[in-house]
Amino acid sequence: MKKMNSPKFLNYETRPLKFTERKMLLASLTRIVNYFKNDYQYVGFGGVAFTDFKLFHKELHINEMFSIEGGSKISIEKLNFNAPFSFIKIYKKLSTEALVDISLEKKSLIWLDYDGTLENCFFNDIRSLFSKLPEGSIYIVTCNRELKQKESGEEYTTEQFQEVFGDLVPFKLKNKDFTSKNNHSTLRKMFLSHIENVLDERKTTGLSLKFNQLFNILYQENRGAKMYTFGGVITKSDFDLNEIDLKDFDFINKDETTYNLEIPNFTRKEIDLVDSHLLNKEEELLEKKIITESELKRYKKTYKFLPNFFDVRV
Repeated sequence: MKKMNSPKFLNYETRPLKFTERKMLLASLTRIVNYFKNDYQYVGFGGVAFTDFKLFHKELHINEMFSIEGGSKISIEKLNFNAPFSFIKIYKKLSTEALVDISLEKKSLIWLDYDGTLENCFFNDIRSLFSKLPEGSIYIVTCNRELKQKESGEEYTTEQFQEVFGDLVPFKLKNKDFTSKNNHSTLRKMFLSHIENVLDERKTTGLSLKFNQLFNILYQENRGAKMYTFGGVITKSDFDLNEIDLKDFDFINKDETTYNLEIPNFTRKEIDLVDSHLLNKEEELLEKKIITESELKRYKKTYKFLPNFFDVRV
């Protein structure tokens, strides 16, 4: 899979929904990593910002990191210059090629944050990963969830989709499964089915593992692409996921239920006002008619993870 050129146009550190999702994931990943002990390597797409790399090194104490940046036009010299830590190994290769070179028998945190829409190589990457990753490994994929033809920009028909993705296509797929309302569900079925098939093949070696879905997140930046994040953790087949304390995170979803990541557009003064009325003074807050009830509900879902951006003169 090629890495897209979004680092040339977007600063991932200042996209509010992406930033919020990153902090949400970090909160849950911290508990998973601590449960399985802190001996992980991280594989992701660093771009030139290396945002996730800086966060996961400092917060999860991961010291072995691999950045894949094969498809962009960014030079290896520029990538090396911007790498925040000397221990980050950069692969100027497609992900399907780079994953072959990385030792995946080690417990890993993988976040393949694709910019584009679904491609066959997503599933090649899944096969490379799940044929080797051990218990405790975490897999997350993010992509544009629209299921449209690259040439025409039109939604696929079932026949066109079948021609492109073949045996990966879910059984009894219908044209409605490509719509904005249902496309994420189609992606989930395809990812989950392929993961389970690869893990089933490993049972012939006597190793019985399962993939536990944890993330099923939808978001869209202002006038941006409609994105989908799916992921979870690999455990032994008889593992009880309740052993990892994740129950207080309402963005954890173990089934087809999605978490729609939305944040209200509040001013700084409005945020201070809401914070001062949270939990026990909310009726009083709504009576002021500055914040609506729907805005308050959205804020309460995400406020612990919201970014704060400031203009600082240096």
